[in-house]
Order: sequence, then C-alpha cells, then structure tokens
Amino acid sequence: MVPTLPPRTPLALATLGTAPFVIGAIGAATDTVFTPFPYSSVQSVIHYGVVILSFLTGILWGFASHSPKGESSYAYITGAIPALYVFFAVAGTDADKLEALMFGFPALLVIDTSFQKSGLAPKWWLTLRIPSTLLIIACLFLTRISI
Repeated sequence: MVPTLPPRTPLALATLGTAPFVIGAIGAATDTVFTPFPYSSVQSVIHYGVVILSFLTGILWGFASHSPKGESSYAYITGAIPALYVFFAVAGTDADKLEALMFGFPALLVIDTSFQKSGLAPKWWLTLRIPSTLLIIACLFLTRISI
C-alpha cells in the first residue's frame, strides 16, 4: 500500500513544529541556549514536549468527535490518556521528565495508529506522525544524554 501524503499545510506545520525540539537538543548537546526564554535548552525541550504531547491529545479529541455513537466513549477516553499521562508522569528531575516524554510520544503513536485503523484519523495521519515522532524521540534522547 502506498502511503497517502499529508496536505501541504499540516506537513509544513509539523516540520516547523519539530524545530524547537531540534534547536533545544542541539543547545543541550552544546551547552548553548538558543531561545530567548529564561530557561535552559534542556528545560525548553521539556516544556515544549509537554505542550506538543498535550496538543496532539487535543487532535485525538477532534478525531474522537467523528466516531460512531457506540464507540465514542472509547475514543474520547483513549484520546484523553496522553494528557493525563503528561500531567502525572512528567515530573521529577529533568532526566525523569525527558524519559517520561520519550515513553509518551511512542505511546501516543500507538493511539494514533489505532485511530487511523478505525478510520477516525485521516489516511495521511501516520505518514505525518511517524517521521515527526522519530525525530522528536531522537531529540529527547540527545537532550537526555546531554545532562
């Protein structure tokens, strides 16, 4: 099966959306702060990871709103899990937070896959999410080994 390419706008936004991870990971690896924010590159990767994982949860809720009536509860509950995970699991030291995010993004991809298989996500969704997730995990890993 040939993958369906995502529309240009989501592709461009997803590509741009990975930039803070890349910039933060490079900053962490080189002990340089590339952001105007009053926290380190490590902290910027953590903060942005929390924001993006939560944002992607919101997208799942959008998908869940199109589920058949008998399956909507499952879709909404499954779609809420990543946000709850972020709230409860991304805690402790910076290393703990990064490790929690390194688990959270692939777990979210599993949910994305189930939403696509059930027809809730667009056919191009995983074509967009898989490369983004791999890059995010690599950046989280680089940041983690840099501390």
